Amino acid sequence: SASARRASPPVAKASPVRRVRARDATTCRVVQDPMRSFDLMSELDGDCASSSFDLGGSIDSDAVARRAAVERDTAAKLRDTIAKMGGEQIMDPRAFVSTDEQKLVTAGLFASCAALVLRGAYGVQFGEEAGSPLAWAELLASVSLAYWLSDVGTGIFHWSVDNYGDKNTPVMGGIIDAFQGHHKYPWTITKRQFANNIHTTCPATMCVTVPLLFAPGVNEDVAAFFGTFCALIVASQQFHAWSHMKKSQLPELVVKAQDMGIVLSRKAHGAHHRPPFRGNYCIVSGWWNDLLDGSGFFTKLEKGIFAATGVAPRCWSDDDDFAVQEEAPEGWGEGIL
Repeated sequence: SASARRASPPVAKASPVRRVRARDATTCRVVQDPMRSFDLMSELDGDCASSSFDLGGSIDSDAVARRAAVERDTAAKLRDTIAKMGGEQIMDPRAFVSTDEQKLVTAGLFASCAALVLRGAYGVQFGEEAGSPLAWAELLASVSLAYWLSDVGTGIFHWSVDNYGDKNTPVMGGIIDAFQGHHKYPWTITKRQFANNIHTTCPATMCVTVPLLFAPGVNEDVAAFFGTFCALIVASQQFHAWSHMKKSQLPELVVKAQDMGIVLSRKAHGAHHRPPFRGNYCIVSGWWNDLLDGSGFFTKLEKGIFAATGVAPRCWSDDDDFAVQEEAPEGWGEGIL
């Protein structure tokens, strides 16, 4: 996803916008009674509850009535917030072309990641272990662990920006708004050139890889772990783009990797793109999705945040009628992309 901005649309026949309704899930009411395990007012002090939900003396003290008032107020706020997010659809194909600056920062990120892995391999081969099979096995285990955990790392990040904050949030506002735009215009991610698609996460990730690369005394396994982990976190945006494309549009090697579950498949990610865009947040391999969603991991976090702050996640929205443009306008980008 990229931040949305205004641009003059080219002459092209717009693709139809369809209304997507939630399927294969229970009706997504705003709260689905997140307070069912405890009384809201017993958890929140009176001042916080009053300022967050405008529950005045005119509201009956009965718990059911209070809960209904909270749901109504939360529903209105969520609908209003979601409607204002996502910006305008980017229509200038030139905005999807990788610039020299984007290519440079992307190359720098992957170079630093590769250097970390090579530093680990060099240390195993020429260090105290002198290339012992056990040392190589430990290094391989570190790389495998990084691959496994990178999936859950992307899931937690994706969940956070999908559900909290808005375009005015410091530092992360642009990313948060872009994720909402992706829900409205998912086709755009399939048109972006490689560096254009993934460069936005490179600078922050290099704040981890570069210091580690030049830090003295870094363990070989640690170096290999972070080199692999950071590379996959950044590359996950490309895996994400592939998951929105048809198999006929993908290289054969990518299709095989998707079929083997090595990288995220179209089927695995498609479940996320159903209003209210709840669950299936992991975008490296998608392996963690069943575990996190099945255990209610994110739901428990959402309830805890709501109880502590009164802020509801966007996936609690009751608006299951969502306009989505899945395909690019006919002839869009020809001669440029």
